[in-house]
Amino acid sequence: MNLISLAEHLQANKVGTMGKTIYINMLPIDVSLAVLLRNSLTGTEIDYELRGYTKTQFQAIVRAPGYPQGEALMEKLTNALTITDTAIGAYYFNYCRPRTEPVVFPLSNGNLLEFSTYFDVSCFKVT
Repeated sequence: MNLISLAEHLQANKVGTMGKTIYINMLPIDVSLAVLLRNSLTGTEIDYELRGYTKTQFQAIVRAPGYPQGEALMEKLTNALTITDTAIGAYYFNYCRPRTEPVVFPLSNGNLLEFSTYFDVSCFKVT
């Protein structure tokens, strides 16, 4: 799945700025407060019977120096990406919703935290 539409949606909802605090598939090591959207490592399955229709998942990660900042940013991200019956960019989303509450991992470099959750998506390409 192309995550650019969702990254632009996050920017439009004032979650952050693409290339500064919103990234796709790679988060620079020197960034301490940001959002990362990552495609599933297994890829997005192609349905040859329903062309353009996708049922997939992606991972959303928030990196932050502490719990208060990380929880606040993850809440903004989750609110913006909980979507039902909405066209965003090149996709029409039947739904986009978090599968779980965020899991928090400590990073050794810089004593940062990463909050991670997976989103389930059902959508189809409109353009």
